[in-house]
This record gives sequence, C-alpha cells and structure tokens, in this order.
Amino acid sequence: MKDIKCVQKTGNILEFEQLREKLGIIDKKDVSSLEIKVIDENSEQYGISKEKLMENAGRAVYEEIVNLNFDFSKAYVLCGTGNNGGDGFVIARHISNNFATFVVLVGNERKIRTAETQKNFNILKNMEAFGNLEYINILENENAIDLIKTLENELKNENVLVIDAMLGTGFTGNLKNPYSTIVDYLNDLKSKYYENLKIISVDIQTGNLKSDLEVILHKRKVENKNKNFVVKNIGIPKYIENMVGKGDFYLLNKRKLNSHKGQNGKVLIIGGSKEYHGAPVFSGLAASKFADIVTVASVSNVIDTVRNYPELMPHELNGEYISQKNTDELLDLSKNYDCTVLGSGLSLNSDTKEFVNSYLNETNGKVVIDADAIKLIDYGNFEFKNNFIFTPHKKEFGYMKDYVKKYAKNQGFNSTVVLKGSIDIVFDPDNIKMNITGNQGMTVGGTGDILCGIIGAIYACNDAFPSACCGTYINGYCGDLLEKEYGYYYNSTDIIKILPKALNELLY
Repeated sequence: MKDIKCVQKTGNILEFEQLREKLGIIDKKDVSSLEIKVIDENSEQYGISKEKLMENAGRAVYEEIVNLNFDFSKAYVLCGTGNNGGDGFVIARHISNNFATFVVLVGNERKIRTAETQKNFNILKNMEAFGNLEYINILENENAIDLIKTLENELKNENVLVIDAMLGTGFTGNLKNPYSTIVDYLNDLKSKYYENLKIISVDIQTGNLKSDLEVILHKRKVENKNKNFVVKNIGIPKYIENMVGKGDFYLLNKRKLNSHKGQNGKVLIIGGSKEYHGAPVFSGLAASKFADIVTVASVSNVIDTVRNYPELMPHELNGEYISQKNTDELLDLSKNYDCTVLGSGLSLNSDTKEFVNSYLNETNGKVVIDADAIKLIDYGNFEFKNNFIFTPHKKEFGYMKDYVKKYAKNQGFNSTVVLKGSIDIVFDPDNIKMNITGNQGMTVGGTGDILCGIIGAIYACNDAFPSACCGTYINGYCGDLLEKEYGYYYNSTDIIKILPKALNELLY
C-alpha cells in the first residue's frame, strides 16, 4: 500500500506538491553520476528492476538508431564491463536482427561487474552460435589496433555504425589502454571517413571520443559534453526522484578502514530541563550508535540520568534550565564537536528562549534544531543558515512555515527541514523528497528525539540534505523492523536497541 500512497495526490502527497510549489523547487535538468546511481537503486527498491531499466535503455537507444538518417551495413558495439556495457549488449541484440553486428567487449569477461550486465552478455554469447552476430574480446592494445585496422578497411567501401558503450557515468580519471587507444584511433578514423562512419555514444561519450550523438538515458548528466544529444525516457517514473530510498545512502561518506576515535563524528546534545530528562538521553543514545563521541550538555537532574549511560559523556550546567548565562560556555564547547543537536526537552520559558536565539545567532557550526528550540526561535529576526537542519512535526512547523515560504521567495532560506508525518517531507532550497518508512507504532514519545540524534550523528560527517534524508529513512526503517516482530507494540527504547541492525542493513 505504501507504493500506491506515493503517487496519490491526496493528504500528505498533496501537501508535498503544494509545498514544492510554494518553495519554488523545480526538478533538476542535470544530475550527477552519483545522483543517477541513487535513482537507479531507488527505482529497483520501488519495483523497477535494474535489469528492466537496462532493457529499456538498450531499446531506447536502438529506436534512436533506427531513426538515424544513415544507411549502414555493419555495426560495431563497443562495450565495457559495467552497466554501460550492459546497455550495449541489449542494443547489439536488437541491431543484430537487421544488420551484421560485432559485439566488442573491452575488458575481461570475468570482470563483468553486475548481474544484469552478465545476464545480457550471456544472452549474446548464446546468440553468437545462430545469430547475425560475432563476438570479439579486446584485452590488450594489440587487439584494439587489429580491430581498428579491420574497421578502416571496411570504411573504404561501406558505411559503418559504431556504438560507444564502453564507459558510463561511473568512470572518473584519465583513460587507460586499451580504451585510450580505441578512442584515439576512432577519432582519427572519424576525421578521415567522416561520411562513412557514424559514432553514437550511450548515455555519455567515452573520454574525448568525437561521437556524432550522445543518446542520454533518463536525464542529462553534468558530465555530458556533446552538443549533439537526445534524452530518452527509460521508464523511471517522475516520483522516484522525489522518494528517499536505500540509494540515498550512496551519498554518505564511508567509514575509513584506518580511521581512529573521533574521525567518524563527534556530536554534542544540548537539551533537557527540570521537567524533561529523558529526551536528550534518547537523542544521545541514538547518536552513539553512529558517531564516535557523544556528549550531553544539560542541567544537573538530566546529567544524573546521563551518568547511567557510560557511552554518553556528561557536561553539567548549573540551574534548572539552560539559559543565556550558558551561551558562551556552550558556544565554546560546541567548537570541539562536528555537530550539535539542540532542543530536546529544553522547555519553554524566557530563559531558554533567550539562550536559543543567542546561540543560533552566533554559531557557525552544524546544528540540528528540534522540538522546543523550534518553538522558541524569534523568526522575525532569524537567519535560516545553510548549516541548520530543522526537524519539526506539523504543529511545530506552524511556528516557522510562513517565514520559510517568505524567505524562500527572496533566496533567504538556506536551511534543511524534515517535516515529520505519516509521510515525511525533507527539503532544502533546491531539493525536496518524501520518506515513507515508519508506521503507527512510532507515535510513542521519544521517536522524534531519536530522529534528531540519528540525523545529528550522520550530519557530523556528511552534507545536510542527504543526512536528513538518510536519518529520516533509518528512523522509520527501525520502526518497520519492529512492526514485523511486535506489531505496533514497541517503544523508543526498542528503536534504540534495533538501530545497529538497521544501520548494518542500510549502510554500504
């Protein structure tokens, strides 16, 4: 049912579309190679397999070839070992129905990188025995030069089509042999036999290859340089780009093998009061499952609770509430941390209001702003800095939404917001996404405190928007794991306990 809920223009989905319109957020025309990887992964999660996308991509390029104003007698499909090569294998299968087709694998067969590429390669190997198709494997420069010599001899007498499916958007750096040799020789042939040779690149041209046309799949990439291009639909629904999914975790930095204590995040939790001592503890415990070091700065009765958890470092403040007199101390303390989580259990009064506004006005560090802190901000005299992440539920968003929309129109809104609900909406000035993990069991107290702790721990070592998306997904994913085992009968302590399992399943 969650998949159906994603595309209905009712309830939270209608709110999503209205919010997108009011904020002036438009879909990106160009995406990066990493963003397209996210889209591919999320497409598979929400029901469109990578194998299906590869088939659609190959078919789309073949349709463009059919429409070419170019009569050719032979086609050479140059394929790498990645998914770009897999697209090439599909193209070759379609072309071979009508033309003599040579499939050229540049690389070792044993190093084909994905299951969907391997499957399409196997199909071609089977076809070779009875199809209008010949397979060539290039492992060394000598093989590449032999191929080019054969191609040149053919170009003297006939028209030849070359499909470049060697290296896709995942490739970075300088070309190595035999790729560089192939590209250099093809460019030379193109200058000699301009009328007889047509080169079509799949999604993105390999290196500095002088292809006649780039057939771009789904959406233009920032790496695309060819002025002659066409963008082809490969069946990815528009809403997929607006969904948070497992693919978003590709945007997070991985833990380095040789890292040491503190390099995977140091988080400071500022919260708690005379009335509320559990909220900052929940935030701290959640953050401690991801970050190396977590400190809770709070008043004495909260610190008494914190000391029951050795994984949390206490920083005790005098008084019953955090107040203006603590501002300088906490500003100095926060400089030793990668991210601060502010607001859980802070309480609403004149002391905390003065502190929150002073602290946020003066800090330049990363801050996740939650709960009471959201309510205490004087938005009429507030700067929505790009280092702030807000995590309001609908009622808390009511305190800030008019100012968010107002500043967005004047390019004065630069923060990230997680609007919590049955469907969460995550947005910043340029991006907006929905998250559908989670369930009714998460209405129990403490889940919001856990969320801001998770986001703060991720944000300590990553950018704001992917941190907000992934943190929101993780929090709901924990609830979904618990629902499978206990129904809706769990609490926030159960979420803390299952966090390591969720992280282990989700983080690449």
